[in-house]
Amino acid sequence: MPFLSLSRRRFVTLAASALLAVPLVAAAKGPATDAPHALKFNGKGLAQAKGKLKGPSDVVHNYTVDLKAGESCVLALDDGKSRVTYFNVFPPGAQQKETEGRTQSVLKANADGTYTIRVFMTQGAVLKGAASSYELTITKS
Repeated sequence: MPFLSLSRRRFVTLAASALLAVPLVAAAKGPATDAPHALKFNGKGLAQAKGKLKGPSDVVHNYTVDLKAGESCVLALDDGKSRVTYFNVFPPGAQQKETEGRTQSVLKANADGTYTIRVFMTQGAVLKGAASSYELTITKS
């Protein structure tokens, strides 16, 4: 890119990196089209799930958790050192995300119902055929 200034090259590189971080949810096969896994809170207000993702075909897992309006919980996703796994949260019956591309979030339920947590790999990791093991932890606060 000799015809671009240094600042423009940095911008182009940053923009390209951002595009690679977009999840490949639409093209996902397997668990993304299966029924979500329902998570239950134990007596201490903790719900956990462990899973593995492998590009390019198994790149999304969905989990659900039931919350009542006003309840709060902390969501945390740990994928070790790979840093290619994130989650989105969808409120009951909504197609729009409440949180986007995070590894930690505080969720305050605005309505009674079932919230969906979608765990996914970044597009760059999917295209490389990467694998990721993760642990999702939801703690009522």
